[in-house]
Amino acid sequence: MFGKYILMLRSMKSRRLNARAKARACQTASALVFGLLIHMPFTAQGWAASLEEEGADGPKNRSIVEEIIVTEDRKGSMTAPGLEEARRRMTRISGAVDLVAAEEFGQEYVEHLGDMLRMTPGVLAQERYSEEIRLSIRGSGLGLNFHLRGVELLLDGTPINFSDGFGDFQEIDSRLVRYLEVYKGGNGFDFGAASLGGAINVVSPTGRTAADANSLMVEGGSFGTAKVTGMMARAGDDWDFFAGATGVHSDQFRDHSTQITGRFTTNVGIKLSEQVETRFYLIANHINQEIPGSLDFDTALTDRKQAVQNNIDNDWARNIRSLRLINKTSVQMGASGQLDFGAYGTIRDLDHPIFVFIDDEVRDYGLFGRYTDSLSLAGLRHDITLGMTARRSTIDDDWFVNEGGRRGFHIQSTQQDASIIQGYATDQIYLTDTFALDLGLQAFATKRDYTDNFDPINDDVVNYSALNPKFGLLWDVAPRTQIWTNITKSAEPPAFSELVQRPILQFVELEKQTSWTAEVGTRGAMGPLAWDVTLYRAWIEGEFLRFAIDGNIPANSFNADDTIHQGLEAGLHLTAAEGLFGRDDTRLIIEGAYTLSDFFFQNDEQFGNNQLAVTVRHLLNAEVRLEEPDRFHIAMTLEWAPKAPWVDFANTLRATDYAVFGLKAGATIADGLEFYANVQNITNKRYISTFSNVIDASVDGTALNVFTPGDGIGVFAGIKASF
Repeated sequence: MFGKYILMLRSMKSRRLNARAKARACQTASALVFGLLIHMPFTAQGWAASLEEEGADGPKNRSIVEEIIVTEDRKGSMTAPGLEEARRRMTRISGAVDLVAAEEFGQEYVEHLGDMLRMTPGVLAQERYSEEIRLSIRGSGLGLNFHLRGVELLLDGTPINFSDGFGDFQEIDSRLVRYLEVYKGGNGFDFGAASLGGAINVVSPTGRTAADANSLMVEGGSFGTAKVTGMMARAGDDWDFFAGATGVHSDQFRDHSTQITGRFTTNVGIKLSEQVETRFYLIANHINQEIPGSLDFDTALTDRKQAVQNNIDNDWARNIRSLRLINKTSVQMGASGQLDFGAYGTIRDLDHPIFVFIDDEVRDYGLFGRYTDSLSLAGLRHDITLGMTARRSTIDDDWFVNEGGRRGFHIQSTQQDASIIQGYATDQIYLTDTFALDLGLQAFATKRDYTDNFDPINDDVVNYSALNPKFGLLWDVAPRTQIWTNITKSAEPPAFSELVQRPILQFVELEKQTSWTAEVGTRGAMGPLAWDVTLYRAWIEGEFLRFAIDGNIPANSFNADDTIHQGLEAGLHLTAAEGLFGRDDTRLIIEGAYTLSDFFFQNDEQFGNNQLAVTVRHLLNAEVRLEEPDRFHIAMTLEWAPKAPWVDFANTLRATDYAVFGLKAGATIADGLEFYANVQNITNKRYISTFSNVIDASVDGTALNVFTPGDGIGVFAGIKASF
């Protein structure tokens, strides 16, 4: 059925850490082969970057691919790999992944995680308010219009999600990121992830991998926005140190949306011997965010700055104080083995006045270990990974009557304990120098323990467990082209927010969500073209779906019968012209990231084969950029959803289609001094950014308060000094 769709492709931006690498980047790329074959682990641009470092002939076998890493200036260390090592590692994954370097979004104003992942096919990131977004990969967490579900979000390899799978985005600061690794679907085995959406690992700079020894960035623009970021990196023979801090104030586009945040991150690496290194991270967050609330359909388009009056009267907000400490130690074992192990702990304090006043104290901690090696068994090369994690989250959850944004009468007090033990093992077996078989197995056992401090009759405990295998093939079909395929199983137990559905305070009966996903893909580079393309289909049992009676109040969850998620994820990076205006380095680059999402019920008793609500069927992010590396760039951007998504399971009401254009530009003013600016939504398009789905809009009516309007036109600028 996918043959009728035009393949739109995308790849990572070819901005390199030095001018020579940038020049090489525009000469490598790829040609789309095997039209229905699919996707590359880090985007076409990342693939092109790896090939460029390998030389003109490209990799002929596994060992040559490994040898290229020594050419990178800031190659990282055992505990914190550099950018090129991360790219090399991801080329060996037989599945859909992506690597997004900070250089891709460093010269534009970036507010949240979705802005960083805009050009990653398959990732849906829709803004709700401030830094709060709806994040979904391949339809993960489809029914959840708040916070995070169905994607394992990690910071330097440690989970931000709580142990029950529920999570937030607020610990991620775009200016304190070196690169992001995106593992779609069942390709997150290296982190033990077993969710439909996969995993995203956000990697901080270190004293060895930071782009600059010192930098200061000042940004500002529309809606009273002001942001300041400072970073410092140092390294010696046996140590390295990084520290960064940001402060943000923004009133945002909508009323009652002000955010004031302060963030700090630091890490220090100590080389204990030639074989042992340890690293400590400290991350602190001070976040205040107002919540404007959801509107009815007409108001969201005609008076889109409006906030819900009740939100204003009761000062709806999400205020977080958090502190995270991580230790990771790496030990080189033999010629090729490495053992990584460590621990993390996080404390969070949440004040969350909404329809009630929620006061949460969270303690989240865990242990992790991972061993990798390359062995020769039965005359074949085996690249093995063995790993485990043990995690626990405890939430003291107290509810009060919300009296004008203050605590009123104490109405509920519970303790929510979630624990999980995960183990995983993978073996990549090289049957030939260019053809590898991937085998993997992930297992977990998890527990939800709920205590009602007011009424013990509501206490409850439930356990879930699963085994999730992976089978894959990876073929280096040509020096700059790979083809791969895999089949993976995922299993997701319900979170506390799904098990406790108020006014019922005991656990409701929910099964875990399970699925089998099949993928096939291709990635590579040829001449001026680089590509990554993925085709997948997931057969899901018990998918967690929700419906809303009011978008400002959490909805009820249920296990659906059989559902299907299938789609196409495609990326393109094309250097269309070089040597423009008589300058050798000036070039025109065209990029695109296209996602086709075809999600539907399968012979459902109530909804038949209706489309699932919320997700746009076609989404294209595109950019045309004129640039001369290290001198200037100017680009036009487009986000286009040509067919509005369904609002309800009954498929009676659609939201809005939209095409949102942007403009961005930047220039190097002097050595170490850069200026940039961007304009968002330059046509001031009125559209629905996201919404909570309902069951049947023809019965519920179209005036339900479930819609979030997209931001109007905004102008932002920044200046960065590196020294």
